[in-house]
Amino acid sequence: MIMKLPMLACVAAALWVAPVFGQEGEPEVKPGMQVRGLSFQLPAEIPEVYMHDAAAEPDTPGVRLEVKDYLNHEASAIQLKGTQIIFTKKPEGRSAKDPGEIVATLALAKPQRSIICMFVPGSGAEGAPPCRIFPIEDDTKEFPRGSLKVMNLSPLPVRIQLENQNFDFNVGEVKVITDPPVGANHSSGMQAFRMENNEWQRIAAGVWPHPGRVRVLQILFLNPASGQIELKGIRDISISG
Repeated sequence: MIMKLPMLACVAAALWVAPVFGQEGEPEVKPGMQVRGLSFQLPAEIPEVYMHDAAAEPDTPGVRLEVKDYLNHEASAIQLKGTQIIFTKKPEGRSAKDPGEIVATLALAKPQRSIICMFVPGSGAEGAPPCRIFPIEDDTKEFPRGSLKVMNLSPLPVRIQLENQNFDFNVGEVKVITDPPVGANHSSGMQAFRMENNEWQRIAAGVWPHPGRVRVLQILFLNPASGQIELKGIRDISISG
């Protein structure tokens, strides 16, 4: 599966190794679209966030969304009349009309059963919300168990090499690698490259264990502090979906 995302040119962090968590039990599934919040390279913790359907009545209260820097089974459900979600600091419906209370907005291209809302730093433009959101399809039909979802949010084409098999990504491209190739110990020798000056230049190397039953996001991004393209992995430890 391939889709296009706008280029993320300003996110800051160092190379990250995902912590190990125990698997969680099956969650209670509530009616509506299931939403999980993910914080990526934000300089500070996000305050309480509430989801509002832009097409709802003005006094309709928002639905609280917990935004974490990891992924587990916990999700919030929102029933939408329209296709736009407004994320604010307060539960009151009127906060969706107050620019000072808006954290981010999201326009859905199509209906979703489940989605990950990845909060990243905003554009910094005057009057713009402090965060932007990259929507990540969360349905296991689109993002199966045991797979990698690689997102190239860097300003250059990149390549992930797993056991001598190449996976190339244009700027803003997202691909799912199902059942990644493995070698000894059921792991993949990994190298990552960026395309610059018409040649592939290595940016990272390591060993990736096969995801097993879980799913893993791998995000390539530009670190403005170092000026380098870096790689961050986030394990989805949920066993639901």
